[in-house]
Amino acid sequence: MIPHHAESLVHEAPDDTRVVLVNGARQAGKSTLTRLATNRQRSVLRLLDDPTTLRAAKDDPTGFVEHDSLMVIDEIQLVPELLQPIKVSVDLDPTPGRYLLTGSSRILAMRTLPDALPGRMEVIELWPFSQGEMHGAPDRFVDAAFRHGPGIDHSSELRRRDYSTHGETAS
Repeated sequence: MIPHHAESLVHEAPDDTRVVLVNGARQAGKSTLTRLATNRQRSVLRLLDDPTTLRAAKDDPTGFVEHDSLMVIDEIQLVPELLQPIKVSVDLDPTPGRYLLTGSSRILAMRTLPDALPGRMEVIELWPFSQGEMHGAPDRFVDAAFRHGPGIDHSSELRRRDYSTHGETAS
């Protein structure tokens, strides 16, 4: 398995934040990353991709989010009605590490996002794997771009069309 640079952020964020949202594109590794982050602690996992779980969340959003440990809710954008009960829950109990959410759409732009939830939530943007992550090396492109500016010159053995399949060989 390829480790994400954001893995440490997902591990640490619940230590001091009530709600953590791992936001990113489909297939970027949000679900896997949150499961890895919660393996070491007692948690409740809710997968909204499961039809039965999805129905339970829609039928009783308030009851769905009640718990006494970290709750991981995967694909929160499927039931945005859960955000208001989460806000109420963390207002009543401000203990850090209450909810770890994943979302594959721009959930922060949703009209249903309660106004006050962003102040109670840390957002971790998860991007697709970088070249450095795929090869187990530091990412140096941004540093080089700032150091060399417009004069940056990089040559590669790969051609433009090779980059579309380059990540497939790293796994």
